Order: sequence, then structure tokens, then C-alpha cells
Amino acid sequence: MIRLLKADIYRVLKNRLTLVALILCLAFPLLIVLLYAGMQGLIQFGLEADEEGLLFNANSIIGSVYSLTNNLGLVIPAFAGILVCSDYTNGTLRNKVIAGNRRTEIYLSHLIVSILFSVVLISIYAGSTAGLALIFFPFAKDPSANIFRDILYFVANGTMSFIFMATVSTLFAMILRNIAPTIIFTIVVAVMLMTIGSIVMLIDYEPYKYAVFLIPGFTSNFLNLRPISLVALLSDSVQSSPDIMFLEGMFSYLLFGVLHTVLGLIVFVKRDIK
Repeated sequence: MIRLLKADIYRVLKNRLTLVALILCLAFPLLIVLLYAGMQGLIQFGLEADEEGLLFNANSIIGSVYSLTNNLGLVIPAFAGILVCSDYTNGTLRNKVIAGNRRTEIYLSHLIVSILFSVVLISIYAGSTAGLALIFFPFAKDPSANIFRDILYFVANGTMSFIFMATVSTLFAMILRNIAPTIIFTIVVAVMLMTIGSIVMLIDYEPYKYAVFLIPGFTSNFLNLRPISLVALLSDSVQSSPDIMFLEGMFSYLLFGVLHTVLGLIVFVKRDIK
């Protein structure tokens, strides 16, 4: 397993796609922040001296970095799936099986590398975006909020969402064995999760109050305007604490990530490798 993991990590590191992804992770924050700064400058330029302009803050920019459908939210999982599929296209996967490596180890090695790839890149992207946003814009702090707890929850839950998507892209890559459908289905899952979560946030919860918490993308919204959790709904409470909502979000990502992994293993172990 360790030998496979080292080989897969080396293969990803030397792949040009990884370099492209790294460049995007560094370029996107600069473009986004400069775009907001330019918009703010235009707003200020069009106002009279005694008028107060509409100022952007760092919160809104930083708050979007872990979105699964915004900027690199779609790119990173798709790239992770492509890297896994490359083992099929170049014949490496077949050679691994012929060499006597167990299929479970092969699958888990790919999954671990996909997770590491996703976590490292989204961390670079999030850190770069936050740093640049704080340089150009003020941070709006709520005096009543626990800023350190909120940041910790935001980073942990956001990172977990990309770990979850790594299990999704690996599942599709190892089952479909083709780059194009892997990208398509990975993007469809991400968009579907975020779309359903957004729609549910706008409608009455009552008819769907338990079902919505089966949606991983929805449970991560613990800092949104309607802080409702499954525990609160089961106990008929109006709302629940951020701690409970954070734990529910993490549990949901972990649960469905494990389910995706088990499903992928079952299919991959029984499938012919040509």
C-alpha cells in the first residue's frame, strides 16, 4: 500500500495538470480581488465628495472560497478525477493488477492521493484569497460572534466538502474509466448539491425538515441566515448552536464520503480490467 501510494503521489506531482491547477490556485485569487478592488474604485469615482460609497468587505470574498460551484470549486474535483483516469488511459492500472497489487489497495491509494491533491490546492487557494482580500478590504467583525470558532468551523467544514468531492470524483473515475463522463458527473453532483441546498434555504422547511439533512452541501451552511440543524428540528427548537450544526455538517460529509468509497470498492473489485 505504501509503495503504491508513493508511486501515485510521484505520478501526480510530475503531471502537468498539477502545475496548471497550482497556477490557477494562485492566479484566481489575484484576479478576483483586483476585480473587486476595481469595482470599488469605479463606485467611489462616480460619487460626489460628500457621498459614502458602497464598500465591499473581505467577508464576502473569503466566504466564497469553499463553494463547490464557484471559481475553483468545480475545477479541483474535476482535475482530481482526471488524474485518476490517467491510470486507465496509460495502462498503469492494468500493470498494477498484473503485478499482484490488491484492488482495494489500488482504489484506496487513488482516493488518498485525490484527497491530498484537493486539500492542498483548496488550502492554497483559500489562503491566497483570504490574504489578498484582507489587504484590499476591511473585515466586518460581529462583536457578538466568536471569530476564532467561526473561522475554525468555516475552514474545517469547507475543507471537508472538498474531501467529500474527492470521494465522488474517485468513484466516477474508477467506475466510468473515462475522463469526459467523470468530469461531467462530478460537476453535476456538485451543482446538484448546491442547487438543492440553495432552494431549500428559500422555502419552508417543514415538509422536508428531515430529508434536507441528507444533503452534504446543505449541512455545511451552518453560518447562514437560518441556523437550523437536525437536532434542533428533532427537539422542536427554533435553532441550534453553531457547534451542533458544525458537527452535523462534518458527520454528513464523512457518512456520504464513506458510502461513496464502499460503493466504489465494491464495483472496482468485481470489474474486469482490460
